[in-house]
Amino acid sequence: MRFLRNSIFLLLLVVLLPLLAVQLFGGSIARQVVSALNDRLQTEIVIQDYDLSLLRSFPHLAVDLRGVTVAGSDGSQLLEARRMACRLDLGSLFGKIRIKGIVVEEGKLQLFTDVDGNTNYQLTGYTSVGDQGADAGAEPVEFAIDEARLRNVVLVYQDAQLRTDALLTAREATFSGDFAAERYTLATEAELDIAYLDQEGYRYLDRKQLELEANTTIDHAAGTYTFAPLLLHAGELTVEATGTLTPTADGITTDLRLSSSRGELADVLALLPPTAAAPLADWETRGDLTLSATVQGPWTRRVFPRFDGLMALSDGRIEYPRLDLDARNLELEARFAYVDTPRGGGVQTFSIEQLSGSIDGEPFDVSLLMEDLADPRITFRADGSFPMAALPALFDGGMVAEGEGVLRLERVTLSGRYADMIEPRNMGRVSTGGTLTFDDAELLVNGRELSLPTGTLQLDDNALTVTDLEVETGETSLRFSGRATNLVPVLFADSLNSRDAALVFEATLTSDHFDVGELLALSGPDEEEAETAAPTTLDSLGQRARERRNRITEFLNGRFEATIEDWRWDELEGENFRGQLLFSSGQVAVRGLTDAMDGEFRIDATTDFGLLTRTQARITARAVDAETFFAQNENFGQEFLTADHISGRMNARILLDLYYDDAGEIDYNRLAALAGLEILDGELRDFEMLENFAFALKSGDLERVRFTRLANFIEIADRTVYLPAMLIQSSAINLTLSGSHTFDQQLEYYIKVNAGQVIANKISRHDDDLEVLPARNGLFNLYYTIRGPLESYVVETDKSAVKDDFRRSEYRRERIRRTLEERFQTPIELLPVLEGPDADVGG
Repeated sequence: MRFLRNSIFLLLLVVLLPLLAVQLFGGSIARQVVSALNDRLQTEIVIQDYDLSLLRSFPHLAVDLRGVTVAGSDGSQLLEARRMACRLDLGSLFGKIRIKGIVVEEGKLQLFTDVDGNTNYQLTGYTSVGDQGADAGAEPVEFAIDEARLRNVVLVYQDAQLRTDALLTAREATFSGDFAAERYTLATEAELDIAYLDQEGYRYLDRKQLELEANTTIDHAAGTYTFAPLLLHAGELTVEATGTLTPTADGITTDLRLSSSRGELADVLALLPPTAAAPLADWETRGDLTLSATVQGPWTRRVFPRFDGLMALSDGRIEYPRLDLDARNLELEARFAYVDTPRGGGVQTFSIEQLSGSIDGEPFDVSLLMEDLADPRITFRADGSFPMAALPALFDGGMVAEGEGVLRLERVTLSGRYADMIEPRNMGRVSTGGTLTFDDAELLVNGRELSLPTGTLQLDDNALTVTDLEVETGETSLRFSGRATNLVPVLFADSLNSRDAALVFEATLTSDHFDVGELLALSGPDEEEAETAAPTTLDSLGQRARERRNRITEFLNGRFEATIEDWRWDELEGENFRGQLLFSSGQVAVRGLTDAMDGEFRIDATTDFGLLTRTQARITARAVDAETFFAQNENFGQEFLTADHISGRMNARILLDLYYDDAGEIDYNRLAALAGLEILDGELRDFEMLENFAFALKSGDLERVRFTRLANFIEIADRTVYLPAMLIQSSAINLTLSGSHTFDQQLEYYIKVNAGQVIANKISRHDDDLEVLPARNGLFNLYYTIRGPLESYVVETDKSAVKDDFRRSEYRRERIRRTLEERFQTPIELLPVLEGPDADVGG
């Protein structure tokens, strides 16, 4: 019994004594640790609360610091943490306080280096602030830290010298070693979530998970970090690094060896930069991969180390289930090498010495050499057949969705400096060669099929010769042949085309059927997007389509001699077009003759796909059927005078200035037009406005009114059609008319009627043959105004208002005539619009 009592007493003493000591001395110990940290770090530390705990980290003591912020040497915030715990041994309760470890949880650590090499973690030379409750006479605190842990700590790293920017989270990281020693080995284990790693503005890692194991010898006297080794795990891939890093005033000096004896191609692709990895997101890969490399020399803002390495893949396979694409028997040997030059020094090179295999049973072989990565000289060669199904995989999320058929490459080569390839005026220094042939190729572009059944492209230095290249989409069939230059600068142009690269060409275009809408649809939203999009979304889709068209046309500078048997654009249609299609600086011009609407048109139109899509056109029409002209132009958006009301043969000269909204529709608020036109041997049928002149016309002549010629100048502006004074000589009556008519159906017309002729018509028999009445100067005339909306306009007599408007309209008529003569460079005369100098005698 005595032994049992003694044992229990000793046990309670062992347990209770430390607890009692914590209660008695815990506050003092905690304050001493905080004071020591301030003295040691020599920077400002702010702590919201702290205490000493035994149970939380038994068998050790833990000084828990909560709400911790640590200022950097440049005044920035170096560390912010919800909790930082300093681990002490139990002897700290009764003797010297010894800090053995540190744990940081739920924090953020920011490490900055400026362009001069100054960091925000240079903490020497700063006066400590300390804590107001610290005991200045406390027993010294010994730092004997041999372990540090991070849990859910975000690390922000920015190095202006190396132009490196990184953001990562240490889910769990442990660092152990004799940190107080001048030279010691640091053991590291870490699980890292990398948000991004950017270098020189280029993203290398994006949302990757890595595991790290390392034994690193740190020599403070020599200023070196020696890996022996460092292991980086990414999926099944393990990369081993051994060697030394030495920080310098300008950057880092490297002497590293990298190797991997096992790994899968998929793991390497997962580490590619986002811009390269995005198109490969859905690829399934297999293959045995080996890596080996050395990195030696200084790495500074202006200098990069020597990099020599080899990546080899054997028996590789890539599948792309979404497109049913399968590449087999892949063999790859890629090499980085630092090559000495005859003049001294050396250049970094990269080469794909072999990339071969087969895609869907079609063999291919590619090689690439890039000499001097600082000023690359490229040598490229390709042979084989490449399925068009592979093309959409390289443009993930873009316009191209599916592909069929093959593109055959025969001895295709490209050689020269990259700086010359992107500069059109230097293309004489670049060499190209080889033949590309389309074989039953098909692509799905914006949900619409685009076929390239046949066609050959021949490369010869800066020249590209196209022979019988067929392009089909919907009902449209085109065939191209011709010659172009500057293809390479166009292919390598940046997103802003900052070097004004353009494909300069002369070619022929022939077509059995050309539907302009089908070609424009290739750059527009697909049918499903357009049907399901909200109005605001549809506008943005239209804007994107316009930007695509502008992007395409700004790279084209040349002309097509075009022969088109049959063409269509929405409701407009014609045949036998002979002319030119001219491309320059984001503009497309159409010039030529075509049969349409039972007559002939001469067209000179230019469309600009810039910030606003705009078409300016000169159109000459000869012997065109007026009814068809109104019908195919959808009655110009008005219902007052339509195709159902008019017939006859029309001659016209028209100037059009059209703008289009983001949905591709005509913006009628901006529409402007000038025209001089005549309609011969025509007829007005069921024209409501004339029918409402029942007081002046016999009822038998109201439904059909024949005329020999209607001639006038017309202006459209501000959503209004303006008619200068014109003579209407018809089978019912002769009258002079001027006025305006808005797109919102607001009428304002001024009319003069020959009163003597009216009386004569009232007492004569009905004219079943609808003979046109002769023009006469009446002894007196009647004057009417027509004003108001189409549904409820008002007819009134007002001689002065009619005469005033006739005089005003003469100025408009003459201005339109002069403008048309200047633009068409030919005299333009229409019949007089008034009956003569004595027309108003007796009025």
